[in-house]
Amino acid sequence: MSTLSLLPLLLSSTAVAIAVPDQPHLVTQGQSEIRVAPDMATLSVAVTALKPESRLAKEEVDTRVAALFSRLASLGIGKEDIDSGNVIIRPDYSYPKNGDAPRLVGYQAERQISVRLYDLELLSQTLNKILEQGIQNIQQVSYDRRDADELRREARLAALTNARELAEELVQGAGRKLGDVYAIEYHPQGPTAPPRHLGVMAKMASNEALDASYVQNEIQFTDRVQVVFNLD
Repeated sequence: MSTLSLLPLLLSSTAVAIAVPDQPHLVTQGQSEIRVAPDMATLSVAVTALKPESRLAKEEVDTRVAALFSRLASLGIGKEDIDSGNVIIRPDYSYPKNGDAPRLVGYQAERQISVRLYDLELLSQTLNKILEQGIQNIQQVSYDRRDADELRREARLAALTNARELAEELVQGAGRKLGDVYAIEYHPQGPTAPPRHLGVMAKMASNEALDASYVQNEIQFTDRVQVVFNLD
């Protein structure tokens, strides 16, 4: 179930960069916000290994990633829902406090993994499967909707409707008539919801179960548009 709220705001023509006519006109800004429960999530995970040799570090990461894929498959999460980046290997140094030259400790290999979940009831189990593999660096969980494009369209049209409704109310109160639309300036919105960072929580959880409290209750789809109307 979704909820839609409209947030009107009147702007003077001097406060915006949008083109305005030389004749009497009105500039309004329409805003909208749709709140819905998410129906999917993306987990971002970093699989790392530190070894004396770069080859050993890469092999360790590859082994852990393969084991993770197998664990996730047991939950019905296929490879088509997993994106895995290339292995990045870099030297790891320790820096003595006495000012001595840095000492090479080994080589750290890292591989970024993204897991898409289309059943949020599996989130807790998925997080635990990852932790069971000794992977502590669960970086974040991002929530979304499979029908996100349609919801963005709904929010965009609602913002435009909001701008016109506000304009009609204002001209009615001023005893004027609303004319044609002269210009529209669209302001694309950013992400629908900030990701939830789990790195610290995952480390704290360690061997403890992660429950459903990690599921975000709702996400927002917002939009905004400025419209210039001629006044008759």
